[in-house]
Amino acid sequence: AGTVIEAHVDKGQGPVATVLVQTGTLKVNDPLVVNGEIYGKVRAMKNYRGDNMTEAKPSTPVRILGFKLAPRVGDILDVGSVATATEINLKTKRVEQMGAEQRPIAAAGDTEAEEKHKSFNLVIKADVLGSLEAITSSLEKIQNEEVGVKVVGKGLGNITADDVSLASATGSVVVGFNVSTTSVAVEMMHNTGVQFKQFKVIYDLLNYAKDELEKLLNPEVKVIELGNLKIMGIFRTEKGYMIVGGRVEMGKLQKDCKVRVKRDKEIIGKGALSHLQTGKQEVKEVPEGTECGVHFDGKLKLEVGDVLEAYKEEKIVKKLVLK
Repeated sequence: AGTVIEAHVDKGQGPVATVLVQTGTLKVNDPLVVNGEIYGKVRAMKNYRGDNMTEAKPSTPVRILGFKLAPRVGDILDVGSVATATEINLKTKRVEQMGAEQRPIAAAGDTEAEEKHKSFNLVIKADVLGSLEAITSSLEKIQNEEVGVKVVGKGLGNITADDVSLASATGSVVVGFNVSTTSVAVEMMHNTGVQFKQFKVIYDLLNYAKDELEKLLNPEVKVIELGNLKIMGIFRTEKGYMIVGGRVEMGKLQKDCKVRVKRDKEIIGKGALSHLQTGKQEVKEVPEGTECGVHFDGKLKLEVGDVLEAYKEEKIVKKLVLK
């Protein structure tokens, strides 16, 4: 495994990258696995003098030919993960590197699942490979049926303009772990509105991710039934609202409550009661057995004899329950 420390496209040789090998031995014909995707295979390797090499051991910077597409500086080359890696989608990657919209196109059958499962996107940069691996493996465990963390980019070294471009295009937060940020990257984050978080303790980073995931959870809605009003008179009809009178036959009404409109024992629509009045006084609540006037907000045209079933909804904030 190693880290990409320089990458460019050579007119004669195509995509070329310089990688600092950190663990294991890299050999010619080894697969070029970058961030879980196969970018090609090692066609040739050269040292800093331009001499051809057949293998590169730890702590060796090596210039590699064989990439189908130039990787980004800071990307991780991990030959050992080839078994779980996927072939690179050149068209999608080129769009990503141009800073265009980078959201993957879901298969038709996956659309519903994608809508139900929300992701918190991160671009992560760390100081050493061990820390990066510990962070990404821990983040993979922070998920449930509704939400999860998606690492759209990762690498070693300081945060660069490329990291900010990737975050901007994918709606991600840039997370730094014991690294610095280049002045160009800082300016880009200011101009694009990309959020940046810096951490020195992995535990703090994971807690931050959990907190953000909880914000993505859809709250549970609890319906509380209040009472019924039978309409006895229509006083005013306007576009979008009506003023009607009636009697609370069961329970109570509350200001700003929601209502279902029942006609001939069938629910035909919904609305809300923005004002309640008994006598000439506006009130917040009307008890059972009381006649009152109400301001009904809704498109439906009410009729004498309709029953308004009053209720209110309470949103209960969910806590993240991990698998």
